[in-house]
Amino acid sequence: MKTSCMALLLLCAIAEFSEAALIGTDVLFESVFQATSTSPEIKLSSLNTVRVKEPDVEFPSLKALQISNPTGMTLVDVAINVGDNFIDMNFANSAPFTRFATGFRNGYVLTFDNSAMPSIRQALIDRTVTTLGLSDSDVKFSGNKLEINVESLPFNTSTFARIDLTVEGGPSPVPVPAAVWLFGSGLAALAAMKRRETPSE
Repeated sequence: MKTSCMALLLLCAIAEFSEAALIGTDVLFESVFQATSTSPEIKLSSLNTVRVKEPDVEFPSLKALQISNPTGMTLVDVAINVGDNFIDMNFANSAPFTRFATGFRNGYVLTFDNSAMPSIRQALIDRTVTTLGLSDSDVKFSGNKLEINVESLPFNTSTFARIDLTVEGGPSPVPVPAAVWLFGSGLAALAAMKRRETPSE
């Protein structure tokens, strides 16, 4: 009985450490603007996908980003960092702008893609650190796409936003040292318990 319980705990711990999320996936950035509900969408897209790594900032400067921009539209210079299960938006380099343009739709779309495509199950604004005036309806997700609508929102160089994600799928996780240590110690404990339960001859 003890051995079975220990095995179950070990499997739960391994599952917790093995949950795959966004690290190692490729992400494409798009800025989307639509003046009215019947207007055509204006999309500015990154020319290449970027691999999600930590502690890298995937899009440190939207102004410097290589994008297809035939419209001459100017992007607010926000830095976007993609973590394993969150998106950070840092406005430190956003001056001289102080407000996003007004329209029916004005925001960012992040599309995640790799051989084992991740799927977003939940996206929540982390209100403990977010100072951008996002409402819940401004954050939408569908499959492997996350859209953040910032239409007409004010900001300054100290503004910050974080979106916490629940993600399923994605690349196979790379074992972290803590997981390897836990796995090894769990196997050792199982072996010791098995020896104790085996009667001597």
